[in-house]
Amino acid sequence: MNGPDSTSGEFPYAGFWSRAAARIIDLVLILAAFNVVYLADRIGSDAGMWAGTGFGDGEPAGTGFSAANVLRGFFFLSFPIFYYVYLHGAYGQTFGKMALKIRVVNEDGTNLDYRKAFLRWLGYFLCDLTFHIGYLWAAFDHRKQGLHDKVCKTLVVRADAYIPVAPAKEPETPEAPPPALDTPRDPHL
Repeated sequence: MNGPDSTSGEFPYAGFWSRAAARIIDLVLILAAFNVVYLADRIGSDAGMWAGTGFGDGEPAGTGFSAANVLRGFFFLSFPIFYYVYLHGAYGQTFGKMALKIRVVNEDGTNLDYRKAFLRWLGYFLCDLTFHIGYLWAAFDHRKQGLHDKVCKTLVVRADAYIPVAPAKEPETPEAPPPALDTPRDPHL
């Protein structure tokens, strides 16, 4: 298969454009969630159900740092973390990746855990600090890895293709199990 989702090696790597489209879908969904929460908050505060943010027209000054605003700020800061870390840790895919049938796996083909998903999310900041060159890196890398993938040792692969997983190492079993601690010792030894 040729094109942006071609395979090179043993994994069916997702191409740059499918990754970029998935990222755009994710950003649109996050912005939509922000807008829904903002509108519900604004309607509720305009109806007098709770205090407003203190930043709008006609609202009393000095209410900028309130418990309600701390909760609002917490939501707007934590929702993207939850979105990316939970979905990558639980399913290996965000909704954008699900739509384009791609997912994130470790370099050995195993699924991500939540710790690795969080580190990969932090890796997005590395890409942002390099003026998005870290994201563009995936367009030219032979394994289609961005900077955040290189740092976290992850791959973005097609979800509808077979992914070989390294076999788990079986623990070596001793020839004879050690005697129990309450076993009487042989007096002839």
